[in-house]
Amino acid sequence: MLMFPFATRAKPGFEKQTINYQGDPMLTSEQVKQFLHEECKVDVVGIASADPYNNEDKKRTNVTYEILKKANPAIDYGELFDPGYFIDGAKSVIMFGQNFYFGRNPYAGNNRSNVPRGDIGNFYTNANILNKLAQQDSLISGFLESNGFKAEPTYMGFSQKIKAVEAGIGRWGKNTVIINEKLGSGFYLSTIVTDAPLELDEPIKEDCGKCNLCVEACPTGAISTPYTYQLDKCVIYYLMHLKDEIPVEVRDKTGSKIGTCGICLEVCPHNRDLKINEEDKMPDDVIYPELIPLMNISEDEYEQRYGAQMFGFIMGGSRYLRRNVAVALGNSGDKKALPCLEIAAKDEDPLIRSHAEWAIEKIKSSK
Repeated sequence: MLMFPFATRAKPGFEKQTINYQGDPMLTSEQVKQFLHEECKVDVVGIASADPYNNEDKKRTNVTYEILKKANPAIDYGELFDPGYFIDGAKSVIMFGQNFYFGRNPYAGNNRSNVPRGDIGNFYTNANILNKLAQQDSLISGFLESNGFKAEPTYMGFSQKIKAVEAGIGRWGKNTVIINEKLGSGFYLSTIVTDAPLELDEPIKEDCGKCNLCVEACPTGAISTPYTYQLDKCVIYYLMHLKDEIPVEVRDKTGSKIGTCGICLEVCPHNRDLKINEEDKMPDDVIYPELIPLMNISEDEYEQRYGAQMFGFIMGGSRYLRRNVAVALGNSGDKKALPCLEIAAKDEDPLIRSHAEWAIEKIKSSK
């Protein structure tokens, strides 16, 4: 699931499907849940109130937005909006999710490929999931509207994680990611705000107890305080949101990652033995691409390969991808990467040059 406490996907761009259901002014939560399970094939559903966020949540989330705006001025993250912003008279927030676990990186550790490969992050490049999200939003919205209620999916400016906890879908982990009893943290979230007066679910009261594995495993100390997430220390922040130099002291800690992290998820006991979503899994070459061919990718090639994806939107251009690839190649220690890095070290873009030079020095100094 997303590692940040807000929804980043845009509103679906296609029309809702027209479905002829018999209207029911006394629509119940169980009917809504049954529809989502049977027709939308979701794995978890919960219902929270459409009450405004409390002041503490608003303050914390708006601080996050300000960090993102500063890192990437090209994207306007706005501010945290209450459910009533999306629908007048909103009464309920329907939270639902589905298995989003695709297994561990097969090229990490002792199973490394014979060529350097990066880890790009499945969510950002997974068109299957994004299309499914839009279809599910359309189906449940159509169902609610056919029963006489307004319904609207959320987009930027809405904290899905806060409402997911309220809806009982899961509980906060110490890494601030939501943990579900059966799906661990390996699921995505979707939201529909409606004026239907549905029965609400109870939040889960449990916490992580004495387990501190995610806090100890975070390479940059982004969750050094349990249940508190420092966005501007996260590897994902440096790779995806920061539009500047990656700090030198951070580069060693990003490993082969060029668009994701997930270390805190990998060590979580709740994420052991999760069922892999084979249906929506993307090919390894998409998620774990060879790095050398990406080092000097042109802007046209970048647009053709990533321009229509969320990855391309958040990354913001080939220069930032090449920056990340240079660091990952440096961390690989693979001398086969030197020729492409030497080309990049002569690039007209100082951002590319500086990271390529760092990578060359690191490879040459490695044993």
